[in-house]
Amino acid sequence: MLKDAQTNYCAGPQMVEIRQDDERLQGSCCSPMAFHRYEEQVESLKKYSHIKQIPKDPYDIEVSLAKELLGYQKTIKLTADQQKIYDDAMKMSHEGGPCCCKCWRWDAFEGLAKYLITEHNFDSQQVAEVWDLIDGCGGEGHAHVEVAPK
Repeated sequence: MLKDAQTNYCAGPQMVEIRQDDERLQGSCCSPMAFHRYEEQVESLKKYSHIKQIPKDPYDIEVSLAKELLGYQKTIKLTADQQKIYDDAMKMSHEGGPCCCKCWRWDAFEGLAKYLITEHNFDSQQVAEVWDLIDGCGGEGHAHVEVAPK
C-alpha cells in the first residue's frame, strides 16, 4: 500500500541518483500520510496534468522525473526578476520552500519551480500552490481546495 511505502525518505539528491530510472519514490517522508489531505492533493493536481514535470501524485514519483527535476535545479539560471518570483513563492508556501527540509525533494522541486518560472511563466502564487500540492512530508494539513464529488 502506498501509505506504507518506504522508498521516499529524507535524504539528499544522491539517494535519487543511485536509483534506476524505472524505480519509484513512494510514501511520505516525515509524518504519516493523511488520506483526506492526499485525496485533496491528487484531485487538485489534475489542473496541472498538461505539464508532465509536475508529479500527479505527491507520494508516488518516478525516479526518472526526480532526476529530470534535479537536472533543472543545477542547470536553469534565473534572472533577477525570476529569482524574485522564486523568493516570493518561498515565503508563500506552507513549508517555507519546496519541502519541509533540505532533502532530495527540496532540490528537485526547486528545479521544478525554476522550470515552471522559465518555461511556463508561473508567478510566485502558482509556484507556491504547486509546492503545497506536491508536499510529500505527510501530516494532517489541508490543501485548502474543494474536492470534486465522486
